[in-house]
Amino acid sequence: MLFLISSAPDTKEFKSAYKIAQQMNAEVCLLQNAVYASRNLLDSRFYIMKDELQMRGIKEEEVSGKLIDYSQLVDMMAKSDKVAGLF
Repeated sequence: MLFLISSAPDTKEFKSAYKIAQQMNAEVCLLQNAVYASRNLLDSRFYIMKDELQMRGIKEEEVSGKLIDYSQLVDMMAKSDKVAGLF
């Protein structure tokens, strides 16, 4: 299962989505304001949208996780049995 999370890390939506993803051992892709969490999470299992980092002025060396682009995200979504958008 693939979770797409876009909420800022200081919101209840992000915290709930992150907790559910961990419980389900799901893959997680951080989008939009959720990419800010990649600076504080010590979990390299996350996928992070590279364009979203650049738009927010976050340097690649500041984050943990795997950087991907939109074509890679589309491939992941196509290969995943389920995709959940948690905004």
